[in-house]
Amino acid sequence: MQPLEPVGPLSTSLPKPSIEEPPKLELKELPSTLKYTFLGDNQTLPIIISSDLTPSQEEEVIDLLKENKEAIGWMMADIKGISPSICEHRINLIEGSKPSREPQRIANPLMK
Repeated sequence: MQPLEPVGPLSTSLPKPSIEEPPKLELKELPSTLKYTFLGDNQTLPIIISSDLTPSQEEEVIDLLKENKEAIGWMMADIKGISPSICEHRINLIEGSKPSREPQRIANPLMK
């Protein structure tokens, strides 16, 4: 059996936050009680709000969210203080090995 080699971080370059480089998202159809609003330019940084809000309430919510849009995480890179290499992982197998499934072991010998 060959010893495993240490693995470094998965990605050497950190992705840019969504505020600098907005992600391209596929928007799904919403129920009639909800609607999309965008915090960024050119229909970027989508959020979902209630469609029952009055125009003044909607404006207040959007202004508040625009002031604090750094706190919203659209991607892993937006979560401050957590390295993406912690969130992403791979299981490295020894070359040439095949994954196998073990049968369930009985914890209690009295059970059959």
